[in-house]
Amino acid sequence: MLNKELQAAVSTQSIRLVLVDSHPIALLGLNTLLTSNHEFEIVASLNTENQIVETIKLTQPDIILMDFHLPGIEGVQLVQDVQIAGGNTAKIVIYTAALSKTETCDLIRAGVKGILLKEMPISLIRQCLRQVHAGGEWLERRAMRSAFEQILRRESELQAISAQLSPREINLATLIATGHNNKSAARELRISEGSARVYLNRIYSKLHISNRLQLALLFKDKGLV
Repeated sequence: MLNKELQAAVSTQSIRLVLVDSHPIALLGLNTLLTSNHEFEIVASLNTENQIVETIKLTQPDIILMDFHLPGIEGVQLVQDVQIAGGNTAKIVIYTAALSKTETCDLIRAGVKGILLKEMPISLIRQCLRQVHAGGEWLERRAMRSAFEQILRRESELQAISAQLSPREINLATLIATGHNNKSAARELRISEGSARVYLNRIYSKLHISNRLQLALLFKDKGLV
């Protein structure tokens, strides 16, 4: 009997939301849509990245519904900051106009529980939030298809590179391609700077390139960084 009463209390409890969108009209629309009944409670609405972390720590929402493309801030980093602020218990749903394949892959890796595109029917927003709140995931099919295509391509390209380079050379090449110099890459791999130079020259020779810029462009083109 007590269990049934507890379940009933949980089922009638509002889903607490923080909304983040740089467009005031979009925020107004979401507020209007989601507060039309008592299923959702908007505990904060923000139109910039300012005070997002502080607001989430203060309000402890169930879900953060946020645009991915906020002016002046890198989206994946913001998602990671929001997760930490929410104690890794608040769930993140991305609501945005468009996502690239790389962005979608990065968001999935970052642990985002839902992805909604703004072109989708608004009725799906409520469905998504309910599903995520219940412990599920909601990943828009087109975005997922693009992400999986990129993942498969990346795996294929990595296999091709792996046939040419040793695991250590791949690790070094990835560090160099993402902007590390020889000294910092060597420190990351716990090898000497001289060894890093030797490995790097081997990498250039095996991949038929001559400098770190070409290496970075090659890895970026193949979706490896």
